[in-house]
Amino acid sequence: MWIRSELKERGKVTFKRFYWKAVLVCFICLLLTGGLGSGVGSRISDTYDSSIYNDYNYTDDDEYYYDEDFDQGVIDIMDGVEGFFSSVIFLLFVGIAIVIMIVGFIIKLLIVYPIEIGKNNFFMGIREEEKTLDSLIFIYKSGQLKNTILTMFMKGLFQILWSLLFIIPGIIKAYEYRMIPYILSENPEISRQRAFEISKRMMMGNKWDTFVLDLSFIGWHILSGVTIGILGIFYVNPYVESTNAELYAYLREDALKNGYVSSSELIGF
Repeated sequence: MWIRSELKERGKVTFKRFYWKAVLVCFICLLLTGGLGSGVGSRISDTYDSSIYNDYNYTDDDEYYYDEDFDQGVIDIMDGVEGFFSSVIFLLFVGIAIVIMIVGFIIKLLIVYPIEIGKNNFFMGIREEEKTLDSLIFIYKSGQLKNTILTMFMKGLFQILWSLLFIIPGIIKAYEYRMIPYILSENPEISRQRAFEISKRMMMGNKWDTFVLDLSFIGWHILSGVTIGILGIFYVNPYVESTNAELYAYLREDALKNGYVSSSELIGF
C-alpha cells in the first residue's frame, strides 16, 4: 500500500529536478484551462430611494404631497423592461450566450483535454529523465486526437450524470475515473472501454486514500490564495502534479504486477 508522505516527498524531489520546466508547464495549463477566463460582472446601483425622494415635493411647512406621476413612472419602467425581454435585443443576447457556450465547449474538447493529457505525460516522463515542452502537445502528433477527446468527453459526461444522483455519487465516480487522463497520456491508442476499466480497477480500494491525499494540500492551496496565486504558480501546482504522477506510477506498477493490465497496454513514457 502506498504511503501519502512518501508520494509527496518523491513528487517534491522530481519537480525540483526540472523546476522551471515544471513551473512553465503548469502555468501554460493554468492559462489554457481557465486561468485567463475570469468572469466579468457588472453592478447596478440602487436608485430606488433617491427616486422616491425626488418624487415628493416639500413645502415650507415641512408638509409634502404625493406626486401622482410616480405610479405612472413605475408602470412605464416595468413596461420598458417587459418590452426589452420580448425584443430582438434580448434574443440577440441569448444567441450570443449560446455561441459563447458552444465555443467554450469546443475549446475544452480541442485544447483543454489534449493539454491535460500532455501535462500528465510530461510529469510522468520527468520521473525518469528530462522532457521537453513538446510533451504538452504530443496528443496532436500521436494521430489519436479523436480517440482521446471522445474518452475524455465520456469521462466528463458520466461524472455529470452521476452527480445528478446527488453530489456523493459524482465525487465517487470522479475518483474512479481519475486515472483515465494518465492512461491516455501513456497510451493514447487504448480504447475508451479499456481506459475506464483499468482506471476503475486501479482506484478500487484507493479512492478514500486519494481523497485524503487531495485534502493534505488544502493548506498549500490556502497559502496560494493568500499570495494571489503566486505561490501556486511557483510551487504548489507543480508539487501537486508531481505527487499525482507518483500516485499513478505506484498504481501502474501494481496493475502490471497483479496482471489485470499488460505492458502492451501501458507502454511507458
